[in-house]
Amino acid sequence: MKKFFISLLLLSISACSSRDIKVTEQKPDNSPLMQFFIRSEEDSIRASNVIEKHNIIEQLTHLKRMNNGGKKFYLLEKENITEMINSVTEGIYLDYFLINKYGEIIYTNNTDSLFASNVNEGFEGTPLRNCFLQKNSVHFEDISKLATGFRTYSLYVSHPVYKNGIYHGTIVLQIDIEKVKELLEEGSEVINTEGLIKIAENSSKINSRVEENYLTKEEDKSFFSYKGISWIIIKKKDSSKITSRSQPSFKLF
Repeated sequence: MKKFFISLLLLSISACSSRDIKVTEQKPDNSPLMQFFIRSEEDSIRASNVIEKHNIIEQLTHLKRMNNGGKKFYLLEKENITEMINSVTEGIYLDYFLINKYGEIIYTNNTDSLFASNVNEGFEGTPLRNCFLQKNSVHFEDISKLATGFRTYSLYVSHPVYKNGIYHGTIVLQIDIEKVKELLEEGSEVINTEGLIKIAENSSKINSRVEENYLTKEEDKSFFSYKGISWIIIKKKDSSKITSRSQPSFKLF
């Protein structure tokens, strides 16, 4: 399977000489999908700047200590923090998360069950943990569930928060993949370079591994890459040809 997808990527390089496989020419990508990712990156930077400007991470960490990790004081500030982040981001996000330098989730707009959790304890392999570990610049996490027990698949973008050169924490934006679907042609599906389905009309297929006959000569293929995200976008001409098999169960905890 790995050899199959490596071969597929090599075909994209020599697409101009291939008559069997239709691959988009490699030229500056100004597609709506590229603009979507650029906008998400810019949102993460603006949100990080707002968090830094108002010392939100320091304040929330202090309030958490005052209330022994509870929500009493945090709830007084939650609405204001949400409004500040909303004011500098587009309406494509399901949730926001703030993680302090200790790994503690000190703010979430909608997922209260994760408040006060520590991503260093039991979150191995999850998007929140992976975003927290990336402390240099913007980071995208490919489509996956937030954590064990969650049903929604999402895309994630994060940015570290620094003040005077000192790392204070990370903000994570949870991107609604329905907004991504709106940018794709009807009938399109997305797989990553490991052969896992990432976007499909039938969400139960997400993270299933495709069979080698998934990609046929008659189908149009294009490649998308942006800061760690590498996708093959397939425009299926006959949905009856699509087959997949489930991945072995993968436990995040």
